Amino acid sequence: MLLFLLSLNTDRNCELGFSRILSSEDTAQTTTATKRGASNFMLCGIKGGMGAITNIQIPDVMFSINAGVTTVDLSLKDIKIAQVLVPHIEFDLNNPIQSQMNLLNCTVNIKFQWKLQQQSYPYATDSGSGQFIITNGEMKGVVNSSADTDECPGHMIVGFVRAEVDYESLKIILDGGDSWLFQSLINLILSEVEEKVVSQLSEVLLKGFIGLINNVFEDNHRLNEFQNNWNVMKDERYTSGIYTSNYGYATLRMSGYVYYKNNLKDEYITQSKLSPFTYNKFNNDMQIAIHEAVFNNAFYINHKYENKYSNDKFQTIQAPEIVFYNTAALFSINITVNGSVVHLKLLSKLLHENDLGCKKCWIFFDFSKYEVFSEDSTIDLELIQQQVIDHLNSIIKFASYQLNYTPTTDLNQYTHMFDAAERVIRLTGPEEYVCPF
Repeated sequence: MLLFLLSLNTDRNCELGFSRILSSEDTAQTTTATKRGASNFMLCGIKGGMGAITNIQIPDVMFSINAGVTTVDLSLKDIKIAQVLVPHIEFDLNNPIQSQMNLLNCTVNIKFQWKLQQQSYPYATDSGSGQFIITNGEMKGVVNSSADTDECPGHMIVGFVRAEVDYESLKIILDGGDSWLFQSLINLILSEVEEKVVSQLSEVLLKGFIGLINNVFEDNHRLNEFQNNWNVMKDERYTSGIYTSNYGYATLRMSGYVYYKNNLKDEYITQSKLSPFTYNKFNNDMQIAIHEAVFNNAFYINHKYENKYSNDKFQTIQAPEIVFYNTAALFSINITVNGSVVHLKLLSKLLHENDLGCKKCWIFFDFSKYEVFSEDSTIDLELIQQQVIDHLNSIIKFASYQLNYTPTTDLNQYTHMFDAAERVIRLTGPEEYVCPF
């Protein structure tokens, strides 16, 4: 049995330009998972990113073996991770600051080419192929969440800070080796290889796993551009550490605020616009909640800087606003037509569309007639109402709200609903998490 310990620096690059130092009261978007959901989500992430593990560049290993009457040099080259199997991940969600994550019953196969060279007469050489087979391996890691008070005040750091690898069985296979030198030193060679090489390879493998898993957390901690609207940005900094409950749920909380790229100091949302909401409303493995305020935030930015909700037939006077009800929402928009003001309220049906390729999901609406009013009796209100609906339905997908997720989250499998009581939209995954690949 070999125990290998690694402590990691989890510093992230700080996104400069934010005027606000976040706190948990700035939470407008959450992702919540059960223990089973978190485990299966991570397993899926490892499965999807296994190419990054098997493509890790492992440096050649060379060392000398003192055999008493002679000394030989042994080199291992073309070292490649051929296969990694991780059948199970276990989470301990009872600590609100640090969560234990264990990869259990792992199997690893590492292949290489070896060469043996005697340093003295008769300078015998030998070479062949080999492999390490690790079975019943475990990687135990501590996922920490803490505030970065120095590099990026108010920015939460979430990721591995400590990990160790342990295994019950290691098999070393050296094929070839027909020379008398190899045959006479085989036991010593195997002992030296296990002592000097395996710990080094364990470190490389462990760092690869941790980098892969940290990417899942890191994917949602920065300023993200809106698809097809690069000047509109979404603040995806975490607002607090991983929130855990006694019921076995874990929640990642982020800002979700929307900004204009060239004016990050123009903040629409204040904490008073937000209201507390329940994270684990359902028992499904994965669920997402998005507060009503961030949609109005997006409408404000798109109106003020991009004038998205106007066209050549009408001009929007002020940013539209939306209010959630249980089965639909009401979208209010005020426009001018030839100098006259028209007030509209539109029924808003909730839609969402996920693109695994670009790792984005759009939350938007399908608008229909509800109410229109103007003091100008000469305006054809039915006509202008339809023109507004047609324009909004044509542009709203990229002028509403965007989620940025890893390919391990296929939000097309999720159902959506309005939660009027808590002023949020909820996206709920299948009862049991399903890996999309």
